[in-house]
Amino acid sequence: MVKSNWVVKGIYIMVILVSICICFLGIRSNTNQEQRRKVEHAKSTIKEEAARIKRLNKKISQFYQNDQEEFLADPIEKEELRDVERSIITLKTEAIDFGIESKDFSANTSEVTQGKKELMVKMEDIKNKRDIQNQVTELLVQAPIDWTAGNGEIVIKETTTAEKISKIRNNISKTETQWSTAVTTFLDEMDTQVKQYKDIKQSIDMMERDGGLTSDATIENIILIFNQLPQIKNETLKKELFDKLDIIDKQLEKQEIGDLVSGQEEVPSSE
Repeated sequence: MVKSNWVVKGIYIMVILVSICICFLGIRSNTNQEQRRKVEHAKSTIKEEAARIKRLNKKISQFYQNDQEEFLADPIEKEELRDVERSIITLKTEAIDFGIESKDFSANTSEVTQGKKELMVKMEDIKNKRDIQNQVTELLVQAPIDWTAGNGEIVIKETTTAEKISKIRNNISKTETQWSTAVTTFLDEMDTQVKQYKDIKQSIDMMERDGGLTSDATIENIILIFNQLPQIKNETLKKELFDKLDIIDKQLEKQEIGDLVSGQEEVPSSE
């Protein structure tokens, strides 16, 4: 009887072990099938990603004025750039993107990997140029009509300083391109306008001290500075300088009249 019980228990154990083995083999088989499906899906997706890269490349080219991909089209909305950038980031080019190991991934991804890198480089170029152009525009009364010209008619704002211009200049790549040359030309013109205003203002300030006129306040200097005012393209700054110069001119006129009257009073009587 005891022997019979051991036989029954042995059969139960064997059944359990066989069941476990069957389950294990089934799980392993399912895992292998799932892995194969992932690999096949990855191979298929890689082909689709190559097509996506071409579409994104075409989309990015629309951010430029022409096929040279040098000067930006205008305007470019920030949200547009974000959408394209998100699409680039989601491109699947590596085994890990598909949840499989590299050893199981035999598809050639060099083309899509390189394509993704090139798209990212182009996006960085576009964002950098857009940011710098916006910074330049912030210092101008009106944005340049044509960024390709470089020497177009521009007017600085009243708050523009040499320090702000220098900060933008430092952000421009040292690699010389048509775009960087054009923007640098704009910055040079802005620097010139800032210096012209500063020099004229300094000359006017030298005519006054402590509410009175200095020896620099002469009719010759006033005429000289007055003739320099057309150099100032910002009308607000020009009016500011003109008003200061006009006040000095009137003070000088009063002073000369006063000196004349004083001189006449000092003339001795002929009697």
